[in-house]
Amino acid sequence: MVKRIALLSVLTALSSVLYTAENLLPFPVPFGRWGFSNSVVLFIASEIGFADALIVSSAKSIIGALFSGRFLSPSFLTGFFGAISAATIESLLARFGFGYLGLSLSGASMNNFVQLIVISFILENTKAFSLLPVMMNLGLISATANAFIASKMGGILFENRASFFFTEETAVDETPGNRLRNRISQHR
Repeated sequence: MVKRIALLSVLTALSSVLYTAENLLPFPVPFGRWGFSNSVVLFIASEIGFADALIVSSAKSIIGALFSGRFLSPSFLTGFFGAISAATIESLLARFGFGYLGLSLSGASMNNFVQLIVISFILENTKAFSLLPVMMNLGLISATANAFIASKMGGILFENRASFFFTEETAVDETPGNRLRNRISQHR
């Protein structure tokens, strides 16, 4: 349990730093960000599981917004609900064996769609959905980058003996969480 908390703390810190740093990058759509911090959540959703992805997704949105001074702002609300929806769909599809790119594209699409719903709710009209084609195209770019980053993150964890964070028990199937244990045991 302590090792799980330590791993989630490290991943939340990493994701929060990425969230805060990406606020410095210009983005062509109001309330938007590139979403590179979602690569950490993508990794967790794919390799560890839904509950942990939801915890890190929520925590990085709150911590990142507090550090950037955007807590409870429209950009926080769109990012928070978008990140939670992306973590949910990525975790669900991971159970069906989707790879990083498929999960990331699905998560980015869901994230963008939910963000537009939140923007429409805030603005009290649906004109924000005219941004959908632009957001989907930009999401395609960031989703591809996130898939690449998440796959490299897994490689770094395996090379640096991430088994410290996991028990020695042998995984019996390829469900999220067990996949990471399987790869670590194969890497030894």
